[in-house]
Amino acid sequence: MVRLKKHIIHLTLAILLAVLAVANAAAQTPITVHECDTMTFSVSSRPSIDDTHFIWDVFQASNQPVELLDETLALDRATSFVDGQYAGRTVQVIGLAPGEYYVSIHVWDEISCTDNIEMYVLTVLESELEMEISADSVCIGEPTNVYIRFSGRGPYEVQYTIGDQVTPSVVNVMGGVDDPELVIPVTDPLPVGETTFWIIRVEDNCKAYEYDVNDRPGTGIVIYPKPSQSQIYLKDD
Repeated sequence: MVRLKKHIIHLTLAILLAVLAVANAAAQTPITVHECDTMTFSVSSRPSIDDTHFIWDVFQASNQPVELLDETLALDRATSFVDGQYAGRTVQVIGLAPGEYYVSIHVWDEISCTDNIEMYVLTVLESELEMEISADSVCIGEPTNVYIRFSGRGPYEVQYTIGDQVTPSVVNVMGGVDDPELVIPVTDPLPVGETTFWIIRVEDNCKAYEYDVNDRPGTGIVIYPKPSQSQIYLKDD
C-alpha cells in the first residue's frame, strides 16, 4: 500500500485591494466578502508541483450535504471562475450570489506521492446601496438643486421623479470616482411649500436597486414665498 504524505498549502486570498494571508490552511479561516467582489485565490507554496495539478472548485453550502464537498452542490466552473479558468496556482471567483460557500483546492504530486484537498468557508454578503439625499430650500422663483452623496465607487445611474411627475428622469454619474456627489438642478418652477423628490431606481457597478412606491428614498424641496416689503425704522437709544 502506498502512503500519501500530507503537506500544508499556503494560500493567499486577494479581495479587491484587501489581501488576506492564510498562513495555516488547516485552520480553514472563514472568509467574508460582498456580493460582486472578484476574489483572487493564489497558492504561494509547493513550487515544485506543476500548475495543472492545482484544481479549484466552489460548492454551495448545505445544512444536510451527502458529504462536506457534495459533488451535486458544485457550481458550474464555467461561470464561477473568470474565463472558466479553475486550474492553476491563481484563479478568480466571480458572480456568487449572497450565501455561504465552500472553496476547495485539490493538489497532487506523483513525484513526492502527495494528494491533498483543503477547503475554505466563504460567506458572500448582499451588496447594499448607501446614499444621502438633500436639497436646497429657496424662495419661489429661485433655482435650486438636489444632492445625492454616494458611499462607494461609480458609475451610478439614477431614475427619479419630482412631485407628481409620472415619467421618471434619468441622470448618470461616471465611474472611477470614490464617494461621488450627484447634483441635480431643478429647472421646472415649484410651488410654495414642500415638493418631494423621489428616487425610483439606482444602478451601480454591481446591480440595480428597485424601489416601490412605499419605500422610495427621497427628500423634500422646500419653497418659501417671497418676503413682503415692510418699512425699516431706526431705533433711538
